[in-house]
Amino acid sequence: PPAVVPLVRQRAPTTPLAGLTVLAIDNEPSILEGMRTLLSGWGCEVITAGTMEAAREAIADGRPPEVIIADYHLDEGDGLALIAALRNELAAELPAILATADRSPAVREQAARANVHVLNKPLKPAALRALLAQWRASRVAAE
Repeated sequence: PPAVVPLVRQRAPTTPLAGLTVLAIDNEPSILEGMRTLLSGWGCEVITAGTMEAAREAIADGRPPEVIIADYHLDEGDGLALIAALRNELAAELPAILATADRSPAVREQAARANVHVLNKPLKPAALRALLAQWRASRVAAE
């Protein structure tokens, strides 16, 4: 007779990023869609916006973001100014990432002074995921 194999139910894998609310800001719709796909695949709740005004509207009705990812070159201003304005409006020193193809020391220094992490474009998913997981773990440990 065939052997009876007990049914083993596996738990759905949990990701350290599940439920993390990320605000992604870029003036390129295709990049925003790519960020939404990537981040939601990791279990993040993703809010996307192309401008500062759109970002304000997107977070006004829902949960505030826990992390901001902003492109440096936007149609209106730059990502560092946008991050500073959102941090001020939300009264929170949110972790933030500046996504940029600009590799100049001036941009890196400006970001460092603003306590914003720089990831160069094209973004490497593994580097982004590791940074988000590190921030999530340190926040959980602090609570």
